[in-house]
Amino acid sequence: MLKQGDIVRLLDESGQGTVISQNGDKVLVNLDGLEISFPRNEIVKVEHDHLIRPEINRTEIRVKDKLKEIDARNRLRKMRTTTQATYELDLHMHELLDRFDHMSNSQILEYQMSCCRRFIYEAKEKRYKKVVLIHGVGEGVLRSEIRVWLDSLTYVSYHDAAYRTYGYGATEVILWG
Repeated sequence: MLKQGDIVRLLDESGQGTVISQNGDKVLVNLDGLEISFPRNEIVKVEHDHLIRPEINRTEIRVKDKLKEIDARNRLRKMRTTTQATYELDLHMHELLDRFDHMSNSQILEYQMSCCRRFIYEAKEKRYKKVVLIHGVGEGVLRSEIRVWLDSLTYVSYHDAAYRTYGYGATEVILWG
């Protein structure tokens, strides 16, 4: 015998509802807010629902898949912005070597330029869009050497880097191709 409040499932269709009342062979069931009458032999009482695997909701799965896809796209966008970051090389000698007091000024300049060249070649190889060479202000010798060398390259353009960030002591290099 079914009583009011019992949870029932339909035998021939998917669906589950709550018994409102029973009159002889007819059972009035609340299915998603609709009161529908069913013959008693077309429904079954749910007694051990905790033993049954819950019904798979296809819409819920599609929504979860869509949310995962959106999350993956957002992570990919964040990765792209990382690869478009500006890479810097600080050419001050104390940043390049621990000890350089034994080197002459011309040796220091040559070492700084070799580091600069390696950095630009590597940036081109890794397809960086732009890099910043921090050379400092000083007397302008290193800055001049860097710009003379950059003028000889066909795949770069350059200009003073952002004053707010670097002051007058840096050159921004744009790499093509």
